[in-house]
Amino acid sequence: MADPDGFDLVGRGPSHRVAQRCGFNLPDRPRRIRKVLLLILVTWVPLVLLSLLAGHAFGDRVAVALLRDPVILSRFLFVVPLLALAEIVVARGLRVQARQFLESGVMPEQETIKLEAAKAEALRLRESVVAEGVILVLAVVIAIIARVVIRLGAGETTWERSGTGITLAGWWYMLVSLPILGFFLLRWLWIFLLWSWFLFRVSRLDLDLTPTHPDRSGGLGFLGWGLASFSLVLMAISAVLSGSFAYEIVHRGSSLNILKYHIMVFVVLAIVILHAPLLVFTGRLAWCRFRGLLNFGSLIGSHDRAFDEKWLKSPSANRASLLGSPDVASLAEIALVYEHVERMQLLPFDKKALIVLVAAALIPMIPLLGTVIGLTDILSMLGKFML
Repeated sequence: MADPDGFDLVGRGPSHRVAQRCGFNLPDRPRRIRKVLLLILVTWVPLVLLSLLAGHAFGDRVAVALLRDPVILSRFLFVVPLLALAEIVVARGLRVQARQFLESGVMPEQETIKLEAAKAEALRLRESVVAEGVILVLAVVIAIIARVVIRLGAGETTWERSGTGITLAGWWYMLVSLPILGFFLLRWLWIFLLWSWFLFRVSRLDLDLTPTHPDRSGGLGFLGWGLASFSLVLMAISAVLSGSFAYEIVHRGSSLNILKYHIMVFVVLAIVILHAPLLVFTGRLAWCRFRGLLNFGSLIGSHDRAFDEKWLKSPSANRASLLGSPDVASLAEIALVYEHVERMQLLPFDKKALIVLVAAALIPMIPLLGTVIGLTDILSMLGKFML
C-alpha cells in the first residue's frame, strides 16, 4: 500500500519544483517568509517605483493615485501572500482527509488498490507540465484581454492610464503583476478540480458506510469539516472582490448599501461551490440511510413484538415487575437509534466548517464598513459592547 501521507496535491507541479530549487518552497518558516517578500517585491514594489517616477503614486496629478487604489493594495499586499501561505493549510487538510478514508474504516480492504489508483491519477494530473503551461498562458492572456481589449479602467486618468496610453506602471501591472495573481488563482482552481475528481473516483468505490455513525454522514463527516482547509483561499478571493468594491465606493460613487447584495450572492455561491464536490456521495448516503431504515425498522418490529408478548399479553401478575425492567430502557434506546438513522444527512456537512467558511468570506469585507461608519465610531461601538 502506498503511503497515504504522500498524497499532496498542493506541493507538486512544475512551478512548485522551480520554487523548491530556488529555495523558496522548503518547509522552514524563514524560506516561506522570503517567498512572500519576493512576491511583494516583484508584484507591488515596481508599481510603486514606476508610479513615483511618473508622479502617479500619490497627489492630485491623476484622479486615482497608486497608493490610493484599494485594488492594488489588497491584491498584492494581502491576496498574493495569503494564496502562497494557504498552501500549508490546504496541503495538510487534503492529506488528512485522504488518509482518513483508510483509518475511518469506510474503505474496505479490497477497494484499497482502487483508492491508490485514484490518488495516483490525481497526482499525475497535478504534475502535468501541459496543465500548468495552460494556466500560465491563460493568466497572461486574460490580463492582456482585460486591460487592452476590454479596456477595463479606460476613460479614467489613473496611475495605470494617462490620457489614452498605458503608463509604465500599467504595463508592469498587465504583463507581470496581474498574471502572477491570475496564475495563483487559476492554479488553486486546478487543485480544487483535481480534489473534486478524486472524490468522484472515491464515490464510485464500494464504501462501507454506517447509518448509525455519530457524524450523521455514514462515516464521511470528515469531508465536511475538511472544507475548512480552503478557508484561506476563500478569504483571498473575497479580498480580491473587497478591493474592487472599495474602489467602486471610493472612486466611482457607489455605496455599500448597493453592493451588499453582491456580497451576499458571493458568499452563497462560494459555499455552494465548495460543497458541490461532496454531492457525489449523495447517492451512497441515500442508499445507506434507506438500508438503515429498513434494517432497523425490521429490528424494532421484532423487538416490539417480543416486548408485547412478554409484557402486554402476559398475565397481570407479570406486569408488576415491569417498573424498572431493562426491557423498557431498551425499547426507548432502540427507538432513539432509529430516529438517529432517520436524521442522517445526504451530504457530508459540518456546521462548524460552514461558520469558518462564511467568516473567511466576510472578514475581508469588514473594511468596507469604513466607507459608511468612521473607524472611531466603530471602535467606540465595540467598546460599548464590551462594557
